[in-house]
Amino acid sequence: MKKFTRILSLLLTACLLASCAPQAPSSSSGSPNSSKPSGAQSGEPAGKEEKVMTIGTQYSIATLNPLKATADGDRYVLCNIYESLVEYDSAGKFVPGFAQSWETEDDHTWVFHLKDNSYWQTGNDLFKDEKVPVTANDVKQIFEMTMDEANESAQRVAVSSNLESIEVVDDTTIKFITKTPDAYFLSTLANVYLFPPKAIETGFDLTKFPVGSGPYKFVKYATDDEVVLEKNADFAIEPGLDEVVFKIIPDKSVLAISLQNNEIDLATTVMPNDLASVLAKEDLTVVANASGWYRYMGFNFDNELFQDPDIRRAVCMAIDVDSAIAATFRNDANVDIAVRAYGPIPLEFVGADEEAWKKVTPAYDPEGAKALIESKGYTLNANGIYEKDGQELTFTLKSANYDPNMKFGIIVSTELKKIGINCVSQPTEWATLLSDLKAGNKEAFIMGGGSTLTGMNSLFHSVKSKGGSHALNYVNLELDVKLDQAFATMDETARAALLSEASCIAMEDCAELPLFFEYAQWGMNKRVQDFEQTPALYFSLTNSQRNITVK
Repeated sequence: MKKFTRILSLLLTACLLASCAPQAPSSSSGSPNSSKPSGAQSGEPAGKEEKVMTIGTQYSIATLNPLKATADGDRYVLCNIYESLVEYDSAGKFVPGFAQSWETEDDHTWVFHLKDNSYWQTGNDLFKDEKVPVTANDVKQIFEMTMDEANESAQRVAVSSNLESIEVVDDTTIKFITKTPDAYFLSTLANVYLFPPKAIETGFDLTKFPVGSGPYKFVKYATDDEVVLEKNADFAIEPGLDEVVFKIIPDKSVLAISLQNNEIDLATTVMPNDLASVLAKEDLTVVANASGWYRYMGFNFDNELFQDPDIRRAVCMAIDVDSAIAATFRNDANVDIAVRAYGPIPLEFVGADEEAWKKVTPAYDPEGAKALIESKGYTLNANGIYEKDGQELTFTLKSANYDPNMKFGIIVSTELKKIGINCVSQPTEWATLLSDLKAGNKEAFIMGGGSTLTGMNSLFHSVKSKGGSHALNYVNLELDVKLDQAFATMDETARAALLSEASCIAMEDCAELPLFFEYAQWGMNKRVQDFEQTPALYFSLTNSQRNITVK
């Protein structure tokens, strides 16, 4: 029996935020320098200035339902209201959440030792003022409810596909048994927010008023404007902030201006043309994301045009990716924001193999692309566009309607038209784009994603990618087998080799065109403390790795 143990220090983690509407204690004006009179809600001594941090985010809220949330903007909020069994940081390292430690009895059996000082949040219509502990039995119910199709959980398939059974050992110990070995089972658990089963049983609407056990409580959500959270005084350690405001600012240039005007403390993205002006201010700095976020051009394999591997290869060969990166990310501050991607796994993650990718990913060769297209029976018409049987070689390329994806869409369209492919760039509002991609309403698209430990599944696995925003509807059974083997292999060296092989299959088949790894620049007021430890908002502001506060 193979056994390995992993025990990490106790501390926190956190969870989710919530949605539209009702009641709410009063909130600050949203200015980083504003303060409320005293600890009326926190119980702190009168006269003490409250610590308020305002985060500017370009992402709107899709839902604050912990069962259904998957979008970035939702996760930023919810991971502070809710706990998860474990969390992972921006470099893919797993850290304690509600589980303070864990071990495996064998390759199928995971045992988690839970905190004994975690309570469902009070001051709401679900628990009122009753301080109710979170137990192992609650966790079992949460995962059973997550797997119940009636609850329409976004994590249902991921959890149920390989979970055999759950056993409550005692109030603070729980055991999960998987059907097959699962190297990234912790990743699956990290994506499940621990919501109170009582909410489902009583019909309490967590979408309108989220209630969890995390470091911050929901106060209010003003649609497409802001979400306000307040400190949870019952959390295992005292959160570093009294109030957190997520200010929704879709325009990234306005986001940068808001940072410079001290209207926000943290900006989720600073665009290249705004870097110099941000860094010119003594009280501001920028912090790069810890790992590169993967960006790519994807094809819809349900489209007959892209079922031809030669056409996909020709499209890839026609695009000067290096020049496009230089044009998109050039900035006066000389900050390196992106590096060329030759394959789909962030370079900091297990399985990244840049040298192997370079051997199979098509190189820039516009003349070779034209020869390949002509070998398929296409000829140039009077408009300079390739045509066959009266049909022009044309397709629409969707991208988010903000930089840098939109810029890349325009550059790609221009490059392809130069060689005779009528590619129409179609910048699309983010929520609409996500909806279109999931519904299959796409021909080709520029997208970012797959930058997680199990990202290869969401990008390429013919079954596990279905219905997601990255789904190519690509089927390659050899690649599926490699991925299944990789994620069932507990030995990291062997897993890295399998992931490298799988990614090379996809690149050689031109399943998509890798573009770049983006090291997003977070804009930050220097009064923010501890964010640089793990620069991301996918996990809570207060956990075992950090406790963000402001001076």
